[in-house]
Amino acid sequence: MPTPGEIRVEAELSSPSRSWSFRNAYAGVLGIAERVGDFRAIGAAGKDAQAKKSAAGEFRSELDATKIAYTVKLAEPRATDVPYVSWLADDRGLLMFADLIPQDIETLSAEFKLPTGWTLESSLVADASGRYTVSESHKAVFLTGRTLGKASNTIDGVALDVVLSGKWPFKEAEVLNVANTVLQKYIDLTGFKLPNKATIMVTPFPTDAGNSEWKAETRGSTVVLLGNPKKFDVWRNRLRVIFSHELLHLWVPNSLNLEGDYDWFFEGFTLYTALRTAQELGGIDFKETLNTLGRVYDVYLSHPDEQSLIEASETRWTNPGSQVSIKAMLVAFLYDLKIRKESGGKLTLGDRYRELFSRRVTANANGNEVIIAVLDSVPAMSGFVKQYVESSTKLELEQMLPAYGLTLDSSGKKSQLSVSRDLNPEQQQLLRSLGYRN
Repeated sequence: MPTPGEIRVEAELSSPSRSWSFRNAYAGVLGIAERVGDFRAIGAAGKDAQAKKSAAGEFRSELDATKIAYTVKLAEPRATDVPYVSWLADDRGLLMFADLIPQDIETLSAEFKLPTGWTLESSLVADASGRYTVSESHKAVFLTGRTLGKASNTIDGVALDVVLSGKWPFKEAEVLNVANTVLQKYIDLTGFKLPNKATIMVTPFPTDAGNSEWKAETRGSTVVLLGNPKKFDVWRNRLRVIFSHELLHLWVPNSLNLEGDYDWFFEGFTLYTALRTAQELGGIDFKETLNTLGRVYDVYLSHPDEQSLIEASETRWTNPGSQVSIKAMLVAFLYDLKIRKESGGKLTLGDRYRELFSRRVTANANGNEVIIAVLDSVPAMSGFVKQYVESSTKLELEQMLPAYGLTLDSSGKKSQLSVSRDLNPEQQQLLRSLGYRN
């Protein structure tokens, strides 16, 4: 590495090129490509191809180039940027090819030259010579450092690795045990086995993250969890809750070959499904589930609601006030209540995930169309999606929830979601299916 916190990249191109473009924005993080510097393009016989920067992350050369070389400054990323970008700090680093490799290069073979004593881990497997074949560079993630611990297992045919960097109040095998139960849960939920090895990378924040306890990102078949080890004293349930959300992303959207902006489903519906999963696995109880939904409703009420969920998905990262995931989580809750009630407890929202993965869908199909068709496929739910996903209908849970045996009081500082005093047999059966015990 040229200097601390900086890496140097050298790439031989499979065919001559004169232009290269680096990702400059992702998940609300801007200016990512500004870290790329000292860019050079080399042509035949080692001749300088005269590359120049035309804009942020954009480089052009006067001549055909067969090789490029450049540096990327990765020292001390902003706390708001992790875990969405590559970084190097102290004796560890997270390397994401999405912001290290030009977007024009999708398939490549990579070799790393690491400092003495450092190792490297990834969901990808190196060949005998230590090279990695990368077929989708924007999904490739590598954790590197001086001391990396690793534990592995196979759950129902799905391989899983857990990699730890730094000092934590738990061991790799303990994290693996927690992840095993969540992974099995989602294999059962979707009826779909992940085609590639899943990897969970756990590492301390590379910079002061203020009051943040943890942040996570799931990219390709890799889950990255960054956190403050000092705040993971009660770690088992904390990990169970985190994994309930992040591991589901290995399926939705990462295993769905769908196009378009359907964040309302893969974020909002995932939030609700993860909440239910955490409860079913013992990470939280039924009361905490209701308390969480009450807090979510307070967030919802604190922002204007003027867009449909589909419209809000399209502007999620450009609209600072976007709450698409918040509203969609509540819509998922309502969908689950209604489908349980209308089917007499025979169907749940969870069943829609198995239906989604069992359908034969054309590659690169429109995600909104496919998912809406799945949610609408139950006759009793006809019109629900049109009202709450495709239209900008406001949620008034105080009036909607009593039909399901729930009471919501939002007149105080905090909304209180609780079970109604007098339940009819149908309501009692519905709430028991959600984990209520009286």
